[in-house]
Amino acid sequence: MWRSALKQLRKNQKSNRWIFIEIVIVSVLLWYCVDFLYVVVLKNSEPSGVNLEHVYRLRLGAYPAQFIDKSNSDSIESLWFNPLLQIVKLVNEYPGVEATAYYYGSELYDDNLMFQGYTADEENVYGATIRYVSEDYGKVFKVEMQEGGFTGWDIQTSPQGAVISPELADSLFHSQPAIGKTFRDYYEPNLKFRVTGISQPTKYNIYERYTPFIYTPFNMLRLSYTVPVIGFRVTPEADIPGFEQRFTKEMKSKLNIGPFYFFSLISYDYKAEVYETATGISKYINIITGILLFFLFIIFLGMLGTFWFQMESRRGEIGLRMALGSSRKGILSYVMTESMMLFSVAFIPAFIICANLAYWDVTYTYNSAMDYTPERFWITTLLTAVILIAIILAGVLIPAGRASNIHPVEALREE
Repeated sequence: MWRSALKQLRKNQKSNRWIFIEIVIVSVLLWYCVDFLYVVVLKNSEPSGVNLEHVYRLRLGAYPAQFIDKSNSDSIESLWFNPLLQIVKLVNEYPGVEATAYYYGSELYDDNLMFQGYTADEENVYGATIRYVSEDYGKVFKVEMQEGGFTGWDIQTSPQGAVISPELADSLFHSQPAIGKTFRDYYEPNLKFRVTGISQPTKYNIYERYTPFIYTPFNMLRLSYTVPVIGFRVTPEADIPGFEQRFTKEMKSKLNIGPFYFFSLISYDYKAEVYETATGISKYINIITGILLFFLFIIFLGMLGTFWFQMESRRGEIGLRMALGSSRKGILSYVMTESMMLFSVAFIPAFIICANLAYWDVTYTYNSAMDYTPERFWITTLLTAVILIAIILAGVLIPAGRASNIHPVEALREE
């Protein structure tokens, strides 16, 4: 059958030339669209490493009513740290609150990231974004862990506990078991850490890459120079419309303790929306995605119409084959083989073009969100081929099936 189909292609090479060119061009354009959409879908499906559902962010302001000696640990503890713990306790006791923690540093859905360098061998330094957190931070944000957890969080002990991301663990310890191993702050040699947990990879927004990350406890000196954020998780039953307003009304005056006062309260869901609106990331992605989906629809109609018209123009040929004894199944197999051979011949140059575009990074394919890897190329190329095959088969088999259902004499009369 394939030999007969090949002869037919050679015989009709003049009329098939334009279809060949169309398949080549459409394949390259479709690959570009599929690649972008593949990255968007994959980034949206990637876990962020934390769970922000039903989590609220309470910001405090600070206006010290009396002098705090920031070089004196007793002064810091009595005038700064203890009032903060009282506020955390009151928030934790509020009806519906599951867990409460305070933290400072790199923030989710925020461009103001904090970086620090760390070393395990005294020679090489590795950068990581850092967040100083209390021990219950993992409960509030439901930090997904690979190993260990938030333990050894007493800020008076040394080495202090630390939860690090797999990327930082690999940099520091080179794929060796990291739990229990020690390292230090490169710029503060006396500040040492012991790995108590390895978190799942963490990213700050949907389209961010996974980066080296570390959770460490507040030390007393650093705490005196910051106003930590308080985060708390609410039960799904308590997290109903109006919770923010009710909490603010009931707790605003109660949380004015020591140098601290209530400043604002928002949910992390809302914070994510504000960030995405401000940066325009989601809007940009949605616009591009909409354009590409519309373009895919145009491609579908164009390819479907081309092959549909071709099959409709061959109704007489199909009728003649039926008159000569070909079965309906045989007719469909024949036209399917012929169309797939034409596609295969045309997809080879398209594949070469796409491979060169990917290798030389000639076209923008959203590589800022994800590295362009051989695996990504093969997956998107395969998806492109599958989509085109489905369109071509639909454009061939439906009209061919209709033509094979009519009486051969009628088909010949039309011809």
